Amino acid sequence: MNLIEIIDKLRTQKVKKFAYGLLVLLILVDFIIPRHEIHFFGDKIPGFWSVFGLISCALIIVVSKWIGQLWLMQDEDYYDK
Repeated sequence: MNLIEIIDKLRTQKVKKFAYGLLVLLILVDFIIPRHEIHFFGDKIPGFWSVFGLISCALIIVVSKWIGQLWLMQDEDYYDK
């Protein structure tokens, strides 16, 4: 059994509902569990680190694509010059 077949079998509505439910549960737990020691300003705001991680990940992707197109990618006739 190859990876594509496994992924197709996992694409059922039950698995998607379970994954979304788990995501909602994790977000709710972040809001419910109290912080014992506050080290940074973000510890006072519920859900701050979740939003911070999401924005940071998106920013890393955007900057990496920009650097790749600006600096790393070469023309198709790079060796013909």
